[in-house]
Amino acid sequence: MACLDLLLHVGRHFPDKAIDLIDEACATTRMQTLSRWTGIPVHALDHEEKHKLMHLADRLHERVVGQDGAVNSVAQAVLRARIGLDNCGRQPMGCFLFLGSTGVGKTELAKALDEQLFDSEKMLIRFDMSEFVSAGSVLRLKGAPPSYTGHEDGDQLTEKVRRRPYSVILFDEVEKADPAVFNAILQLLDDGVLTEGKGRTVDFKSTLIIMTSNLGAEHMAEGMMHGEETMQAARGLVMKQVQKFFKPEFLNRLSDVVIFEPLSRDKLKEVVRIQMKSIIASVADKGISLFVSNAAMDVIFFESHRPMYGARPIRRWVQKNVMTRLSEMLINREVGEGSTVYIDATEDKKASRYEATKMARKNKPLLPPQEDEMHVFEIATTDYDDGVLEVAPIAGRRSCRGRWYLFLSGLQIFLLGFVFGITRFKKLN
Repeated sequence: MACLDLLLHVGRHFPDKAIDLIDEACATTRMQTLSRWTGIPVHALDHEEKHKLMHLADRLHERVVGQDGAVNSVAQAVLRARIGLDNCGRQPMGCFLFLGSTGVGKTELAKALDEQLFDSEKMLIRFDMSEFVSAGSVLRLKGAPPSYTGHEDGDQLTEKVRRRPYSVILFDEVEKADPAVFNAILQLLDDGVLTEGKGRTVDFKSTLIIMTSNLGAEHMAEGMMHGEETMQAARGLVMKQVQKFFKPEFLNRLSDVVIFEPLSRDKLKEVVRIQMKSIIASVADKGISLFVSNAAMDVIFFESHRPMYGARPIRRWVQKNVMTRLSEMLINREVGEGSTVYIDATEDKKASRYEATKMARKNKPLLPPQEDEMHVFEIATTDYDDGVLEVAPIAGRRSCRGRWYLFLSGLQIFLLGFVFGITRFKKLN
């Protein structure tokens, strides 16, 4: 890219245009470094997040399956808050209570929001509230006051937010926390600030706060078995249980209470598809093409899904079986860059079998050869008919050789220009 930039500025001369390019690159690097240290996204620093907000719901739908209502509700609330029409800058960007049984996408939506809003899942600050069952555990959020044991220790919540003011905070299974912890969270939701044990006030106005709870999950599971009318009644029972457990002043400070529905069989199949797409992209980074037949997808679904536990068993099964098998093939050198792996079902349709070919890239039968390109593939079909899943390149990434070629070419041009400039300067003097 640097080579192109230098070559395209034909109306300017070395070393001026090379120095200007370095200045511009340094400015970009400074912003990226600041973003990495503080968690403030580069697009927020540049005030260029309009497009991301407009398409937030679409991006979230790509990761969170079967929760259209929940995703739309959260995306709309975040949009209002970021524009400044909802809380007018007095509270956190959003405060949500996610309700539903395990494995339906509550934590996944929190991670997806973190990635979309702040460009990295690493900004997620997560607390398991089953560890905050005593009144003294509130000190783990705010820090111990002076003269208390642990006063000098960095507390978990306020210190992390002070260092990374742009982040998503996840309080998992919040109903298990002690009332003293609820009072601290209530202050946080109301004022958007929290005073730590050392006396400093930490600003939470740029954070997104998400609390999850399993309250009423049994009603949703029962409603799933008896159709939409029963589901409507189940939602009402869930809200009654929530209103009975949480205080009104707590619920009134939330941006929204979002109910996640149990995942149907079709939605769980879609989770399998998303997991396999992720693996296809991962092995493509190593120059390996992965093809999965529909029969193999059925085997993976049958072996991995456990309706009572949602999507988590599928992810664990895929990691334990598919990813482990591919890792063994890599470490045993059964496959390498340029290889193709086919995953299909056995004849009895009860297990998966793996077949690898080490043919050269230019001889691949299903993909057109492209020089110095490493493809990322996605599953293109949307049903589970017999046959091999179609795959299509969705992005091209230059190989390491191509990147090194660009880098060395740019370095050569820069050095030539620098030497030429010094020579001219000496002649003029």
